[in-house]
Amino acid sequence: MFSHESLPLIVIFIIMLLGVLAAVLHPVHALFSWLRRRRERAAVQAAGAEQDRG
Repeated sequence: MFSHESLPLIVIFIIMLLGVLAAVLHPVHALFSWLRRRRERAAVQAAGAEQDRG
């Protein structure tokens, strides 16, 4: 009786699932990217300080 409704519900579910994945993964990726840039910047500054002393 309700079989004709299953395909749109599956499509909506998949679209919402992709939206939830994007909403979770984007901030996580941004955080890890920020931490990596911060670590690289600190390493470059430390290397520059070593050259200034030497």
